[in-house]
Order: sequence, then structure tokens, then C-alpha cells
Amino acid sequence: QCAVKSLFLLVSLQNCTSTRSLLSVFEEDSGMLTDYTNKLLQSMQRVFGAQVLNTNTFSHSFRSICNIMRFHGNFALGKGDEEVITTLQSFLNSLHSELANQMADSMVFPLIQFREKDLTACSYYLILMSLLSSRAEHEAAMVKYSRLPKKKENEKVADLVKEVAYTRRKQHQASLQYYCALNALQYRKRVAMLEPMLGYTQAQISFFKKGIELVSKKMDNFLSSVSNMTQR
Repeated sequence: QCAVKSLFLLVSLQNCTSTRSLLSVFEEDSGMLTDYTNKLLQSMQRVFGAQVLNTNTFSHSFRSICNIMRFHGNFALGKGDEEVITTLQSFLNSLHSELANQMADSMVFPLIQFREKDLTACSYYLILMSLLSSRAEHEAAMVKYSRLPKKKENEKVADLVKEVAYTRRKQHQASLQYYCALNALQYRKRVAMLEPMLGYTQAQISFFKKGIELVSKKMDNFLSSVSNMTQR
């Protein structure tokens, strides 16, 4: 965590020790954030993969139960009972599949989007390269300007003054973009690190809520009645 919450844009052109030191802190933090995000995403993808595997395993196992109950000789279920089993199988499969889909949408995808948009596509690395390039152009223009005789009638002086001013504006713009990107990253990471965990929690809550809805009062009474009948 950075002690300072943001870089001041007004000092983006100051090449002093304190500015470089503060900038290096934000750059180091951004590098650690990239590493952390990649590791967190890998863990989230493993959780999602486990849920998909669990869904497939559950579906296959329940299908085996249904087949045994339908076709096992004299113990086979009647037509009406088959419809109940088929409906229950379909509902439970869709319940587990929906949980996997919710985990993909609300847990894995936001983290991928953060990595691609804020850490890569938004790429402060590319902005940094632009910054270094424009700074080199500005220094080269200043060197050429300093070597020319400063006479009013010298047209090259006027051209170089324009070139220096242009490269200075370019450097200033690149510096501002770089500082803004680092500041934005500090701001967005607060939400980006929480969103996947919130998504996972919400997906689990939704899953259990639907399970509770399935075991409604009528279903509970029915199961109790069947249980009492089997215990007589």
C-alpha cells in the first residue's frame, strides 16, 4: 500500500529527487498489484473449474441413479414417478449450472477485465515508453537550441524555439497521462480486489436461496409424509 494516495499532477514535470522517489513507489506498487492480480485470477479460475467439474460429476451421478430407478427390473418406477425424477434431475442440473455461470460472470470475468483494461490495455507501461521517448526528444531539441548562436536574424533559432516548445508540451502531456494512469490504478484496485469475492459470495447466496425455495413448505410436508410412511 502506498502511504500517499495519489501523485500530484502539478509536479509531473519536476525531475527532482522527491518526485522520482514518489513515482518509484507507485511504480513498484503497480508491479506488485500486477503479480497479485495474476495469482488471484489463477486461484479464482481453479475455484470456477472445480465448480464446473462438480456440476458435471453431480449430473453424471444423478443420471446413474435415475437410470437404475427407471430400468432395474421389478423395482422400476412407474410412468408418473419417472416424470418426477426427470423433472428433479433437470432442476438440480440447472441449479448447479447456474451457479457455475454466476461464478464465471461475477467472480472470474471482473478480474480478467481489470487485468486487461487497467493493467494491460490501459498500459501505463506503454505510457511510460511514450514519456521516455518524448523526454528524449525534448532534451535533443534543447541541445540543438543551445548550440545555435542567439541572433535575432537567425531563422533556425525561431524554428528551434518552436520545436522546444512542442516537445515540452508533448513531454508534459505524456507525464500527465502516466501520472493519471498510476492514480487511476490506485483508485480502481480498491473495487477490483473486492468485486470477485463479492461475486462469489452472491453466487453462493443465490444458489442456496433457490435450494431453500425448492424445499418449500409443501415439499417439506411431502418429504415428511413419505419419511413417515417408510418408517412404519
